[in-house]
Amino acid sequence: MNRENVPLTVKLRLMSANSGRPVPGYRVNLWHCDRASGGEQTSDTSGWVAFPSAFPGESAGHWPHMHFEVYRDSRAVHAAQLVLPGDGRHAAPMSLAADTCFAGGWPLEIPSMTGDPNRGLVATRTVDL
Repeated sequence: MNRENVPLTVKLRLMSANSGRPVPGYRVNLWHCDRASGGEQTSDTSGWVAFPSAFPGESAGHWPHMHFEVYRDSRAVHAAQLVLPGDGRHAAPMSLAADTCFAGGWPLEIPSMTGDPNRGLVATRTVDL
């Protein structure tokens, strides 16, 4: 099924890799190749940010993905991608392993997905800082 432009809510939870506790007050910038991209939010007291968006379209032949950066004050402390499930738009199956954008680290960048394409999808991932 073609998921391009299906409503997608992206939820990220920022956690301390040292203490395992939520990290509030950090700024997260999320974007992808479409106009309905992410934006910027500040993590709440539980470490959460949530972005209303849409399932991204194709980006120069790459697997569907989003980018995000986490900032503490004005300093970037983390940069990563969210690798989204394939959507069947490609004439030939695209291999994540062959997509040089991810350099073999894609298994760690896959969010959990809930919802359905008819009502909207939710991508959730914990980010250890």
